Amino acid sequence: MKKYLLFMMSFAVLFFILQIGSGMLLTLLNTPEITSTGAGMYSEVDFGNASPIYLVGAVLAATIAFFLSQTFTFKKNASI
Repeated sequence: MKKYLLFMMSFAVLFFILQIGSGMLLTLLNTPEITSTGAGMYSEVDFGNASPIYLVGAVLAATIAFFLSQTFTFKKNASI
């Protein structure tokens, strides 16, 4: 049970960190498309497209969390 809790907590933290990092990276690399001719302005907004970077971040966070939960083992206190 402790390994499961360690896995879930580390997965949540790593996923959060990777999502913030990927959001910052995507914002940094975004080049807005300004094709205004001055004649007519469009009232539509382009929200972009879906990117597989979220799935990659989730798989990477789950993999790191799994190895972290396997590395740290909890030993029960044995009474002498």
